[in-house]
Amino acid sequence: MAETSRIKPSSFSSGDFFLLAAVFAWGVNFPIAKLVLDYMPPIVFSATRYFTASGLLFLLLFLKRERISITLREMGELILIGLLGIALFQGGWAYGLNLTTASKASILVATSPVFATFFVAFRGEKTKLVGWIGVLLSLFGVAVIINNSLTEITVGGGSFYGDLMIIGAALMWSIYTIVSGPMVAKRGPLLVTAWAMLFGATILTFVDLPAMVNQDWVSIPMTGWIAWAATALLGAALAFVWYCAGISRLGVARGMAYSFLIPVIAILTAILFFGESMTFIQLGGAVIVLAGIHLNRKFG
Repeated sequence: MAETSRIKPSSFSSGDFFLLAAVFAWGVNFPIAKLVLDYMPPIVFSATRYFTASGLLFLLLFLKRERISITLREMGELILIGLLGIALFQGGWAYGLNLTTASKASILVATSPVFATFFVAFRGEKTKLVGWIGVLLSLFGVAVIINNSLTEITVGGGSFYGDLMIIGAALMWSIYTIVSGPMVAKRGPLLVTAWAMLFGATILTFVDLPAMVNQDWVSIPMTGWIAWAATALLGAALAFVWYCAGISRLGVARGMAYSFLIPVIAILTAILFFGESMTFIQLGGAVIVLAGIHLNRKFG
């Protein structure tokens, strides 16, 4: 932390570079993953990319000569963390993304801090009035994005159910963040994430083993494999390493501010390269969501 304190807020440092790289990877991951889902089911996609990402993180731990072994008690905790953060969050995210647009998904999944506010409130942690205003503002923005109208109720169909699954995934991520906190503080984020990815991917495999067995790998074109590799290597493994490197240099408060760029990058990528579109009402809803999250994180 001593090194962090010497960094002037106005200067661009290696920490800023790492965080920009991470949020860029996560932002472009939404539309790229949407492309991969044309060639494999959500469960197969999520399981294979996280088996791969887990292997990369274990390799990184080995190269750093850090202890990889865990106790039986830690194994139980890490299975729960993998269930929440990989099986339920990533599984729900992939299924939801398959039914809705990458642009909307990137905004809706960013509401996880809203749910976290409710959970920590139940644990006795106080949230300021401005923080609660941010929560309500974000929820209103989510409703605007899903409904896509200010004059009538238009929800329904595949996109609606996809939106709900993305929101459910955001809920799982908020629970995962709270539950994994003590283990991350004890063993470090790299080891916890590596084991959580391994256990979560294993759970996903057993959930739909026939899909894994019957997947037609040969029919996937080169573009599909390139996109899959990008989501596994860039979006799942490297982005997390870059994010941790940036947070360790800048601190949580400054580092978290970069997360607001993720949906912006996702929307621009989806519109410019994948032909997606958002109405002015949905863009307005996106601004409302981000404003609410900003109030909740900064003043809550």
